Amino acid sequence: MFSVLTDFDKLSVDRFKKATQAKLRDVRCPDHHRPPRLRFNGSSLQQISISLSGCCTKLMEIANARIAAPQAPSASAASASSNAQRA
Repeated sequence: MFSVLTDFDKLSVDRFKKATQAKLRDVRCPDHHRPPRLRFNGSSLQQISISLSGCCTKLMEIANARIAAPQAPSASAASASSNAQRA
């Protein structure tokens, strides 16, 4: 099957990767103090897969829970929303 990647596809994948990485940015194993390892494979949101690995089961449980949690709004988005509500 032939697939054409657009700038929108690339931007969407890049945003997804950054959002996922941000969720794991401060995650460390409480026992070994190591971060999880994250790999992405695929060039569109329909094809992308995530590979997550870590030093132990405890870290994997923490990392999976963090990825599954909804992303908090960014500070700039929260500020814009707050400013709009005041107007």
